[in-house]
Amino acid sequence: SQPHGPGSMDHSIASVRRYPDIKLYRDDFSHSHAGMIVHPGKRILFISNPGKNGGEVTAVRIDTGRYSRTAREEYPIFSNRLPSFEYSIYECTEEYTFASGIRNPSGMALSLDGERLFVAERAGKILALEVDSGTVLQTIDVSPMGYTTIGGMAVSPTSGDLYFVDIDANEVVKVEASDGECTYNSLLNSGYKSDIEFSQKEFSANCGSSVPFSLTRDFSCSVSGIIPNGTLFEQVHTDGYASENPDVQSDAGMDASAALLTNRTDCEYDSGLNFDALLLGGYFCHVCLPQNHGSSCDDGGTCQNIQWQGFTCDNEFYVDYDDDSDSLVLSSLYYETTYSHENIIDIFRGTTYRFTVRTGDDRPVKITQNLDMTGGNSISISRLQNPSSFEDVTTGPILVSIDETSPDFIYLTSGELKPVTFVIKHREAEGLTDDNMPTTVLPSAAVYFSAQEAFMWVALLSLVGYAAFMD
Repeated sequence: SQPHGPGSMDHSIASVRRYPDIKLYRDDFSHSHAGMIVHPGKRILFISNPGKNGGEVTAVRIDTGRYSRTAREEYPIFSNRLPSFEYSIYECTEEYTFASGIRNPSGMALSLDGERLFVAERAGKILALEVDSGTVLQTIDVSPMGYTTIGGMAVSPTSGDLYFVDIDANEVVKVEASDGECTYNSLLNSGYKSDIEFSQKEFSANCGSSVPFSLTRDFSCSVSGIIPNGTLFEQVHTDGYASENPDVQSDAGMDASAALLTNRTDCEYDSGLNFDALLLGGYFCHVCLPQNHGSSCDDGGTCQNIQWQGFTCDNEFYVDYDDDSDSLVLSSLYYETTYSHENIIDIFRGTTYRFTVRTGDDRPVKITQNLDMTGGNSISISRLQNPSSFEDVTTGPILVSIDETSPDFIYLTSGELKPVTFVIKHREAEGLTDDNMPTTVLPSAAVYFSAQEAFMWVALLSLVGYAAFMD
């Protein structure tokens, strides 16, 4: 198809094929990655299938499968009515289990020679599997280094070094290849390999080259062909992303009617709303999308869609240093607001907050529950979940889980700079529940007094209450 993305959905000369025979299953994590990669020589697609049989890698021979019928009737959301847009269902695709017993497989990458497939177990292990046999050659355990949420992986085309992303650490990590040539003994039985080669020759001689030899194909499979209804090729959808407006199918962007999908709440499986319409309509956060409304906000966070661009989270802040004021500055894309030490910010129990630090090496940042009111900062940490260490952070995330054991105040500090104060509340006490949670709520940024002044007010109110009690 032509190059396209959110905001440009030209499928007029595209070929989109659905393979319903291939079943993929999710894992139990809300923030996880399921990778796939094509072996260029063997023409095999390897897919992480974390929810199947306790976790496996599924292999699909991409040149197999036969045309069954048009997909326009069974999947009635599609983005172009022209007959040149091929939207088809393919069946009898050859697939098999390449490797099993892999816990929550996530990212995958191939070695430069194509002989080894690297598969990550989400919790912190990387397996090197021999492509010919599917057996494990080596295991790299990175969990002791704090990497326990591995996502995507890639191999450098020049150095052969392996790179992976850790989701919670918010880091790209390099695993350097060993010096010298990598050698190992193949676990593939030599007799088995020679028998396969002999069988391939015999099969081709007796059955011809049009039907390739295979040990995993179901040769009894037959497709369920159906003569399509001709009106399906004249159908035009006007429910958000595929209207007659030419702007919908060009780089000019989508028409305004796509915004109407924001108010759709008919999320049932048999409703008229199709999830593809949401994604192709530029929705990355929507009440009808699965797993935290389709977003990757940390636990307890609420997302807000930015159409055709992405989404923001109400439990994520960016931490910077401002030279002009010589102070820490927090910003929230969700609230479109910047905060300083003069603000007291409301945060809520039952939520994990992500503070992405961008202050640099000279301005390490920490979260503390104790603040010395004479000017010095304590070093105790409250509910800090930073995968690398509990030390000061200069670049990257600090994850703080706020629960019932957390104190009423926590502070964001950096050396002798004035701290930023957070007051911890219950959503229910503030009248904020899952049923009436507003899409945009500013924290208490309008309260302009320092942490020291807040401490004095609390002390004063305590004295007034004590005096009233004595009276």
